[in-house]
Amino acid sequence: MTQDQATVSAEAIHAVKDDLAASFRIAAMHGYNEGVDNHFSAVHPARDDWFFLNRYGPHWSEITTDDIITVDFDGNIVEGDGQWDVTAFMIHRGCHRAHPQARVVFHTHQPYATALSITRGGLDTRLSQNATHFHNRVGRLPYGGLASGEAEGDRIGSAISEGQIAVILDNHGVMVIGQDVPQAWFRLYFFERAAQVQLLAQSTGDELIRMPEEVAVQAQAFFDTETHAPAALFAAERRREERLRS
Repeated sequence: MTQDQATVSAEAIHAVKDDLAASFRIAAMHGYNEGVDNHFSAVHPARDDWFFLNRYGPHWSEITTDDIITVDFDGNIVEGDGQWDVTAFMIHRGCHRAHPQARVVFHTHQPYATALSITRGGLDTRLSQNATHFHNRVGRLPYGGLASGEAEGDRIGSAISEGQIAVILDNHGVMVIGQDVPQAWFRLYFFERAAQVQLLAQSTGDELIRMPEEVAVQAQAFFDTETHAPAALFAAERRREERLRS
């Protein structure tokens, strides 16, 4: 437990759930959803052994805070109605249990990131400015089948190494982590954009231009200084989604 639950306001707890619910609708707006599958989670603000997870069933475009359930590491639904998907629970428990610093975990089969997951080279973080955000910060994990049991969920959780912010799950999709929902969304969005540009460039058949290592390192460091950017992007995405829904 990170702090006494009584010291965390109901408003603060609701704010995390509200951001998480909004992130699903925003992801659907961009076409990142896989039907009603895939999953996002966030650690409960008061307890490291509870996390928020989307209940199985709703389309991402219709998810609200009522569709966010609170789950403990034993799989009990502490709060909310509905059931969790088995792969969702196993993957996110594995990540949160192994890495308490991974406060938010997004897993998708979004098209361009997933396409890269079936290439030997994966994401080349020296090909585009967007890709440099992930320079030396992306892990890879060979496909181990559906995460229908604890062992596979823990194996996926173990793939997050110190300093990594994304993991390519071979033949499967991508996983990103963040300290809060806006940061995780920022990383998910730019991973997909970097993957898209790379695949478009590769499709030309022309020789690709890779930036020098020192330039990629410098660019990556700059991204880390832009601490205001995730919140600004997420707020803009929320406004856009609300306009489209109204």
